[in-house]
Amino acid sequence: MKTIGLFTGIYFNNIGNAFIDLGAEATLNAVLQENCSDFNVVKLSQCPFFASSMGPGFALKENKLVHWLWVKVMARYAHKLQDRTYAAITPKKVFNLVDFSELDYLIIPGCDLTVPFIKIFGDVVKRAAVRGTRIIFLGASGNFYTDHEITVVTKFLEELSPYAIMTRDSEAYKYYKDVCGNTYNGIDNVFFVNRMNPPVPKVKTTDSPFVVLNFDEPKHNNIKKSLESKLKAEGRKIVYTNHKPYPYSNIKKCADKGIMCSDQPLDYLYLYRNAEAVYSDRVHACIPTLSFGNQCQLFSDSPRIALFENVGLHDIKKELTMIQNLKQLQDKQIDYLRRILK
Repeated sequence: MKTIGLFTGIYFNNIGNAFIDLGAEATLNAVLQENCSDFNVVKLSQCPFFASSMGPGFALKENKLVHWLWVKVMARYAHKLQDRTYAAITPKKVFNLVDFSELDYLIIPGCDLTVPFIKIFGDVVKRAAVRGTRIIFLGASGNFYTDHEITVVTKFLEELSPYAIMTRDSEAYKYYKDVCGNTYNGIDNVFFVNRMNPPVPKVKTTDSPFVVLNFDEPKHNNIKKSLESKLKAEGRKIVYTNHKPYPYSNIKKCADKGIMCSDQPLDYLYLYRNAEAVYSDRVHACIPTLSFGNQCQLFSDSPRIALFENVGLHDIKKELTMIQNLKQLQDKQIDYLRRILK
């Protein structure tokens, strides 16, 4: 029997990372449905590496002045500054379950073709590869596709020699499709959350129908207020969510304001499954909504909007949008992963 490790992400700083892992797990379950007796699947958290490397920085960002500077100034230049700031990080070798486990495959889902991922997790992934573990990037992408990022990622991949790279946008596929023998231009893992088992239920709520406003970026406050006014004038019930509620001092503020915040990703998916519509500046509020067959509109200029191009959604920033051909795209990605897992 072979063992597959699923290298799961960090949720407290962005609940959308949990959706990525749940979608990747749903994909893997569909792949192994016919031959599940041939494989063990274990989930191995990235948390020890992240906590050791990023803890001081997150503690610093909780300072009110530093947080204000980041939101008002630094975030505008993230595409130029973020990768450079990681040069100051010195990852430590910490106890972790990747080094502890004998793995035939290590599946790494999400936005991992990036300088931060390589800086924090690159060494443990390389150690696994040296032991003979086949590395698969699933639903992978870069952050900004700057020259610096592409150079660093290409060098890392050439040294790593991964077994497969399955991307979630065409930019990543364009830059990295030639670094290994198995490459696939696919879709984001979160598009698979509707195939979770047990499924997220469609239920009647006490305030049906309702719409969700999910806006985490202060720069979008005016858009949020405009939508609030319009929806309230129409008599619509509004539910608010926050994907980045931590630290706990902030969770209290969110809860006191009536904003839904939780350490459980299923609480969020419950709302996106049952909402009449979702309006958000978060890519990973829109993708699960689309996966469940509901409509959403995105208010963002993030490079991650490229994730919608591979599912044929080009107007998601202009109007409420639904997806039409998702099952066919899912099945193709599942079939490809099934063929390379031997």
